[in-house]
Amino acid sequence: MTVRPHAEVVAALDTAFAAVPRPTDISTCPCCLWPEEAAVLLSTPRQQLQADDLVSYGLNVMNTVGSAEDFRYFAPRLLELSLIIDGMDWPDLELTFIKLAQANWQSWPEAAILTELMDALWTDILTQDPSWLDVGTLLCALGSAQPSIAHHLHAWSALDNAASIANLHEFVTTQTDIRQGQLVAQNAYWDTTSATYAELSSWLSNGPATAAVQAAIASHTSEQALIHLADIHNRLLQARSDTGPMPQSQET
Repeated sequence: MTVRPHAEVVAALDTAFAAVPRPTDISTCPCCLWPEEAAVLLSTPRQQLQADDLVSYGLNVMNTVGSAEDFRYFAPRLLELSLIIDGMDWPDLELTFIKLAQANWQSWPEAAILTELMDALWTDILTQDPSWLDVGTLLCALGSAQPSIAHHLHAWSALDNAASIANLHEFVTTQTDIRQGQLVAQNAYWDTTSATYAELSSWLSNGPATAAVQAAIASHTSEQALIHLADIHNRLLQARSDTGPMPQSQET
């Protein structure tokens, strides 16, 4: 299946959500969203809202502000501003995707375009090295919003181009920790009890990533790719050889 470039999907979000009515009221704690801020959200056409208009709402929605229903209306603009250069730096992308899960986005009529967006963003990681999109950030965001990331990890296992290798190198060597023989993601937004976190940890530590790297080493000839693959392989082996500190002996 052909995946549209993520920029095309982002540009189509507002149209896809056109049938969602603008809320007439937003329940709010005045400490978290000032009445003037709420008034701007309620009176301004969605596509004209700017990053500053949405920061407080995006941070607090479904906690002390708003509901899943009004979040559905604002979600396409929040996503658009989070995914364009010079758009919205805060709230973090991971938090916005966590909010999607809290709002049960997969039950929305617009779920198909959100799935397409997530697939398009991951395709960027597999096919290019986007300076504006951090691999660890996106992986955590997807793992926070989706019930499974196994299909993303399976696609990554191909390691069939320089970008997918470079992004795995960046992630494994700079965004993971070793804990008792397991290579685990550092990103603090991860729910370490989630199924997706377990999928990632298993992929990294229980053989699939190592097998993918070994196959890639056998098939690639690029010197830079081979250097990256060797670094990744060494990191994976280092994790497997680290079983954590030895238990202290008990004196009797």
